[in-house]
Amino acid sequence: MSDTGTVQDRIEHFKNRGIAALVDLTATPQRGILLARAENIDPSTVNSMVTLGKGNIFAAVSAQRARELLLEDMAALSTRHPSPPHSLAQASISVEAREGVTTGISASDRAMTLRVLGDPRPHPGRLVKPGHVFPIRTKEGGALVKFALPEGAHDLVRLTYDSDGAAFIDLLNDAGEFCAFPEVEEICKRHKLPLVTLDELVRYRLENELLVKRVAEAKLPTAVAGELRSYLYQSLIFEGEHLALVKGNLPSQEPVLTRVQSEFTFGDVFGGSNPPSRSQLQEALHQIGSAERGVLLYLRRSEPGSLTAQIEDWNTAYKRPTATAMKEYGIGAQILRDLGVRKIALLTGSTRKLEGLSPFGIEIVKQIPLQKDNQTQEDSRT
Repeated sequence: MSDTGTVQDRIEHFKNRGIAALVDLTATPQRGILLARAENIDPSTVNSMVTLGKGNIFAAVSAQRARELLLEDMAALSTRHPSPPHSLAQASISVEAREGVTTGISASDRAMTLRVLGDPRPHPGRLVKPGHVFPIRTKEGGALVKFALPEGAHDLVRLTYDSDGAAFIDLLNDAGEFCAFPEVEEICKRHKLPLVTLDELVRYRLENELLVKRVAEAKLPTAVAGELRSYLYQSLIFEGEHLALVKGNLPSQEPVLTRVQSEFTFGDVFGGSNPPSRSQLQEALHQIGSAERGVLLYLRRSEPGSLTAQIEDWNTAYKRPTATAMKEYGIGAQILRDLGVRKIALLTGSTRKLEGLSPFGIEIVKQIPLQKDNQTQEDSRT
């Protein structure tokens, strides 16, 4: 690696250098970005990032900042607005600084827009839409909740500068493709840039931070799986509690049959005669009850208004996948670690190989089909 030492050493290097590289080794293809603090970025830094990265400029901001700046979700907008060159969850319409810019495309203009996005006192009146910088609303909890480069970029800026707002750009080669890890290493070596991988960042945060804490436990008799042990975990990043139902002993070295599912209150409790989400819960409990050991994680949704959306549009809600998106398992992984689980046999409706838990210290040894006749086509993706 071009930059040796601990992650803390590389964070210090980032603080001195002003630009860092971050790589997702689990992505297909591998993908790397350059990042810098948005709050006080200058034209020289933007120019260096654009010259080396060759991609579009993005700004990773917290959900709270996105609300304060009145940033609109890309998915809710008409096709007349420009879109990011590749799919990014939580993308907002592109923006421009209202004052101090000309065409908006120059390094000076984009630096001005980024400084507005990263200003400690956000003001929506200082932005116009559309523009040449694409804001990305990150998940609260960062890469420990969603294992993705925008969250990682935001984490690094927060850890290094205690600042909300990271400018970042994709590292592309001359063919316009994402740079693989060796190419990113070579760029960092040539330009003396610190390099961190997403899994290193997650491990660093896991050693220093927690997102959940165990607050209660009790025995729970169930009609499907018999008596289970229930553990209640409180989220430290949003108001909500998560439930872990456990059967048998959980040795860290043996694979544990595991199902991770997000709450879907309307379907799980009230809606329909036999909605997919409720069927999945019952089938998971049945399979866990038949095993020697197992865990069902029932995770509280963090998005506000999710229950309202379910009630207002039951047809859409009925078809919505209910298993936790496999790029957002930081909360579930921390609960599994607290329970002593290190290897899992994952109960899932997906036929494709699921990866990404290894940075959290959890190994998916195998995937076991979650059998149910009425699973929807959408649900089979998770």
